[in-house]
Amino acid sequence: MIRLLRKLKEIPFSQRMLMYTIVPVLSIVFFIKFFYLPFKAEINQLEKQLLSAQAKLERLKQAKKRLHKLNLEIQTINRRFLKVTQLLPDKKEIPDLLSDVSALGNKCHLEFLLFQPEKEEVKDFYAEVPIKLVIQGSYVNTEDFLDKISKLSRIINIPSLKFSSPKINRDTVVLKTDVQMMIYRFIPEKARLHEVKR
Repeated sequence: MIRLLRKLKEIPFSQRMLMYTIVPVLSIVFFIKFFYLPFKAEINQLEKQLLSAQAKLERLKQAKKRLHKLNLEIQTINRRFLKVTQLLPDKKEIPDLLSDVSALGNKCHLEFLLFQPEKEEVKDFYAEVPIKLVIQGSYVNTEDFLDKISKLSRIINIPSLKFSSPKINRDTVVLKTDVQMMIYRFIPEKARLHEVKR
């Protein structure tokens, strides 16, 4: 070590200064070229990958939120669908529903001149069962009958109503009423097929 220091003192001052400057500069250049730049490129590459992964993570979080929202909407729709299907009788309940309609007419003091279920028309997950009624009775009794039908727990639509042939019977005007009634029936098999298609 002492020999090295003596040899350094023997070198002229200008050359020593040059050596003191060149060695650190070469060391810095060597460090930058062989350590810093390769790692800097790798760091840049990793930063790009990190940004890409963060963007993908954000998209996935947004998708998860949308999926959660859609699942909630599906649950709500399924609950509504279940509630609506409970308003639609199935095939076994149609005769009972028709008996209820007939009983309501009798309770309202109406005479049934025609009670004719027609051919049902199959729709998506339900069927429309048209019923042609011809009833006879007072306007007030007919109105009472229609009001009671509207309060049944099943969906019954009356798209057509026609009053005709007014007659006076004692103190009451008796009307003949043509009623087109639509009862809706639930078709579970079609509902399952409809759900599978979605």
